[in-house]
Amino acid sequence: MATAHRTRARPLVPGDLIRVVAPSSPFREDALRAGIAVLESWGYRVAHRDDLFDRRDYFAGTPARRAAELHEAFEDPDCAAILPVRGGYGLTSVLPLLDAELIAAHPTALVGCSDLTVLLNWLVDRAGMTAVHGPMVAGLGRGEDPEGAARMKAILEGAKPAPLSSLFDDAMQWCVAPGTARGEAVGGSLSLVAAGCGTPWQLETRGRVLFLEDVGERPYRIDRLLVQLQQAGLFDEAAAVVLGDFVGCDEPNSELGWRDAAVRVFRRLAVPVVAGIPFGHGSPNLAFPLGVPCDVDSAQGTVRFRRAPFA
Repeated sequence: MATAHRTRARPLVPGDLIRVVAPSSPFREDALRAGIAVLESWGYRVAHRDDLFDRRDYFAGTPARRAAELHEAFEDPDCAAILPVRGGYGLTSVLPLLDAELIAAHPTALVGCSDLTVLLNWLVDRAGMTAVHGPMVAGLGRGEDPEGAARMKAILEGAKPAPLSSLFDDAMQWCVAPGTARGEAVGGSLSLVAAGCGTPWQLETRGRVLFLEDVGERPYRIDRLLVQLQQAGLFDEAAAVVLGDFVGCDEPNSELGWRDAAVRVFRRLAVPVVAGIPFGHGSPNLAFPLGVPCDVDSAQGTVRFRRAPFA
């Protein structure tokens, strides 16, 4: 679907209603309350369904409950944004139950990361909307990432995202593969993008900039996941690849790290790759839009977005 046809939800204004959802794993109530307090301090009203606290095995309730919660949030005429409490695992079982036409008819700002990767990209490709990869409610409640929280708030309120720059020290570190490119931003968690390969939800990357990050994966597993994406063809016609935080992904007591795995996979591929962009499971987790065109310069270690996701 062409970028020009993306539907953009309206930006938030003080007094707007945010609906909190639990589409993946269960959560601690204190984490929810702390996050709601942050959102209310920003001047927003917050609501959620009574069954938000449901548990079914390692999920926040059944897939049917979680799909109904999302549908209700999108259909609510008073709801200006939808924020998940946390990620974890579970959205892959919800996607088949979602009604793309219903959701597309009610464009609403949605922000998330980690397991939300599959929903964010579904919104872009199946509902024709923009979405935002960024902090979630429980993360806001911890108060450990003021920079990430401030950027997320500004984007929700209609700001064009400021450029992102690598946190690595020099070009030898951030430039995994040289080049410049322009394309629509997609992606998120490497593990979740890989999990979609061979399914109806496999991510389309042709002409797009693929953002990837992960947590708790050893270098050999990062290698395996990247090779899976390579063999599935996700790098064949991608415009560029942007690598974010890979928290806890280096080999203990070894000089071997996740970046070594990335270099091994990408060194033979004709795609620009920039590393060290601050998004994902680390801090700061700087929000950025999906379904919005961006410019990548791997020699400079920068990503620039061409428009705001909400307008």
